[in-house]
Amino acid sequence: MKLTKLLITGALGLTGVLSANAQIGEIVNGLTNVAMTAARGGAGYKGYLEADFTGGVGNYRTNFVTLATSQGYQLNNWFYMGAGIGVDFLWSKVNKGWGDSWGPTDPSWSSHEYTSSAVMIPVFTDFRFILGRQTSTSFFINMRVGAAFLCSDSYVKVRDGYLSNRSYFYLQPAVGVRVPINTTNPRQAIDIGLHYRLMTSDYWNNWQYNATINGLGINISYEW
Repeated sequence: MKLTKLLITGALGLTGVLSANAQIGEIVNGLTNVAMTAARGGAGYKGYLEADFTGGVGNYRTNFVTLATSQGYQLNNWFYMGAGIGVDFLWSKVNKGWGDSWGPTDPSWSSHEYTSSAVMIPVFTDFRFILGRQTSTSFFINMRVGAAFLCSDSYVKVRDGYLSNRSYFYLQPAVGVRVPINTTNPRQAIDIGLHYRLMTSDYWNNWQYNATINGLGINISYEW
């Protein structure tokens, strides 16, 4: 009787082990199939190198020339997600006689350094949607969201006031055309697009309030 129970217990245990191994095997095979499908679909590491020009529009006109790179992961043929960093060279519109009318309302302003041209570092998350096939000319939609940091203690002169922030909210959506340049590797392409840039900052001119910096521009990038 004891031998029978022992044999039954052993058989049940062996069945459980085989069942668990089968489930693990199914999971491994499933993950392998997903990975292989993703690889065939164009998934994997991807990088971008981009040059932009942004012309300021609105009350606080600030122009930018930008060099940026984005590194991330292409999840499938139509969606990319990554992170990026850039270098902005900016110059702003300043009214003639800037600061002459301020008087002694805030004596501290005269002890600070000011500039109408500066360098900023934008840091952003990057999302890109491809509308079409990678192997042929297609359209794309791009969205960058992050922050930009002024590489100076100086305030930035704009029109008849100044921007006093060291860091700025940064948003840049873009649309454009993607053109593959390598028939054997369609992941290599040139992208040409139009973008809108939005940044926010504190602005001073006899009172303090938030300023919105708007710009429209063109961007060209190489992707691999």
